[in-house]
Formats: sequence, structure tokens, C-alpha cells
Amino acid sequence: MDSQPAPVARDDRAGEEPGQAEVEEVWPRDGQIRVVGFVPGDSTDAPAALVARIRGHDDGEVRAETVLRGGRFDARLAVRDLASVRAPAEQTWDLYLAPADRAEELRLGRHLDDIRGKKKIFTYPAQTERSVRVEPYFTIKDNLSVVCHGEAA
Repeated sequence: MDSQPAPVARDDRAGEEPGQAEVEEVWPRDGQIRVVGFVPGDSTDAPAALVARIRGHDDGEVRAETVLRGGRFDARLAVRDLASVRAPAEQTWDLYLAPADRAEELRLGRHLDDIRGKKKIFTYPAQTERSVRVEPYFTIKDNLSVVCHGEAA
């Protein structure tokens, strides 16, 4: 009798992209978007940056310095920085954590809580800067992004 290897269980909670930073809290207020979270399996202390990159463009990036303490981070992006890049009437910023001790950036998302479809469940208040509405949201992959709506330049 041929024996087949046992199927390998896949942990769907880990997300679909390699290198994730887990978001625990999102606080959009007072002209900032505050993001609190941790890097799963990491307990190091190191400088890091919260990176916002315009989806589909190589030239639009905003960085906010932060630090990892025991693998945890508490970072803030200024809404005015996201609103200052005025290209189309709508643009999306994807958020990453860039620890100084790692070569790759980690996509910010929320995957370890077993709640799927956050885009339809979680909503955050928008802030307005320079006639641009700036609003964080979870994507269909439960990653964290920010959408900016404004008048075309």
C-alpha cells in the first residue's frame, strides 16, 4: 500500500503576502494617522520607518520615522504629507513598515484576528487637508492603505 504524505496545513491567518506587520490600532485624528502594531515573531529593538507609497507609481513616497521596541511599533503619518501630492482626483497609498535591521519592507495589515473582509466591516473617519479627503481603510486582502480624494490638479 502506497502511503501519501500528510497534507501540510496552511495558516490562512498569516496573510497572502510575505513579510507582514500586524496592525492592532488605527487612529486618524488631529492631522495624523497613528498606526500601532507589531512584527509577528520579532522582539528586537531597532529604528524603523512607516512608509506610504502611491499604488502604481515609483515616485510617490512619504516616510515617518519610528522605532521597534520588542518588535512593537507606534507610528504617525502626517495627513498634510499625503494630501500634498496632488496628481489624480483619487490616489491610494499602501502602507509598509521598514525596520532598519531588515532588507525587505513589511506590508501593514491585520490578519491574525480571524476577521475576514475588513474592508466592509471597519471604517475610519476621514480628515481633510488642502481640499483633499484622506481616509485609511483595509483592502480586500486586509492590508492597510489610505485613499485620498480631491480635485484633479
